[in-house]
Amino acid sequence: MRMRARTRTLVAWSLWLITFGFCAAGLVVTLVVTRPLTAAVLADGAAFALVFPLGYATIGLVLGLRRPANPIGWLFAASGLVWALTIPTDPWVNQLILDHRPLPLAAQLGALVGEFNWAPAVALGITLPALLVPDGRLRSRRWRPVAAAAVAGPIMGMVGGSLLPGQLEETVLPIDNPFGLAGVAGTVAAVVGFSGLGLWVASMLAALVSLVLRFRASRGTERQQLRWVVAGATGAVAGLLVGMAGVVVTYFAVLCVPVGVAVAVLRYRLWDLDRLVSRTVTYAVVTALLVLPYLLILPAATRLFEGSGSLAVAAVTLAAAALFQPLRRRVQDLVDRRFNRRRYDAARTVEGFAVRLRDQLDLAALEGELLAVTNQTMQPSQASLWLRARPTEPGL
Repeated sequence: MRMRARTRTLVAWSLWLITFGFCAAGLVVTLVVTRPLTAAVLADGAAFALVFPLGYATIGLVLGLRRPANPIGWLFAASGLVWALTIPTDPWVNQLILDHRPLPLAAQLGALVGEFNWAPAVALGITLPALLVPDGRLRSRRWRPVAAAAVAGPIMGMVGGSLLPGQLEETVLPIDNPFGLAGVAGTVAAVVGFSGLGLWVASMLAALVSLVLRFRASRGTERQQLRWVVAGATGAVAGLLVGMAGVVVTYFAVLCVPVGVAVAVLRYRLWDLDRLVSRTVTYAVVTALLVLPYLLILPAATRLFEGSGSLAVAAVTLAAAALFQPLRRRVQDLVDRRFNRRRYDAARTVEGFAVRLRDQLDLAALEGELLAVTNQTMQPSQASLWLRARPTEPGL
């Protein structure tokens, strides 16, 4: 058992280090060959590497070390490695294309892998984990064909697409597929490729159905786990919609899915989701309520106090800071009422009890109210109150 534990640790760290090595090699190649080398190019490459290869690989490392029996961590680690495969070659291939130079065989293979490696990476990082979350097992044997389709689809898509005549679109400029076959062979490759793509899409949709069915049938801890998965997926979709204008934001939004799955698998702070949602909504609303008036008032204040622009800016900033806390409390109250009803009701119950406590003189009635408030707010399986008897003074 000790050797097996050491072997798992070695494999988990090896997968992460290999992925990190690919990312580091990509940075070196970018610095050497990319011209012109701009901050935008470096920022985009760094964001992609941090989210997809290193993001998935790091979450896979943590899950592999903490929950080695659950295959989800190993799937995340494998997904990160697949995302990283072409990072060292992409800058070189793109520069060759921009310089209108012929592509050697290694560059052709790199362009081909970069065209299709997203399919197995998504299958390993999203489809299969969605089928297995949270305990690492399928719902039943009937879901085995879906898992098989999730594996076979990307393989068929890569093989068929690699031999399909046409253009490769994932490079900086489209290029003709150097391995495309004409005639009957090309037709067969097209059938295999599109069949694989169909299986890939169908398996992903089926995985989402499996997740919904699990959530509807779940109870207790498993339901809390799946709520985190759903929250991660919701955060990813919201981030993708917000970040449509900026690729960097979109990259980091995708990371919400494996983070939510990791919290669910590790069972880390499962019951804090309501607080997280309420706090997120609260600060988003408060920020909007403060920033929008600030943006409207600032130009007017600057024009009003011509020559004292810094003073006007300082006054508006202090006013916004003074308004922040009472406004945050009011918005928090409204959000708790909608998203965190249990916490809101508990707070109202305790406040009401505190008001009645000031005027309560009957000890028996106070004992009954205290137990009732405890049951309403904490919902224990059993509650009792013990009062220590007052010691009798000597001689009385």
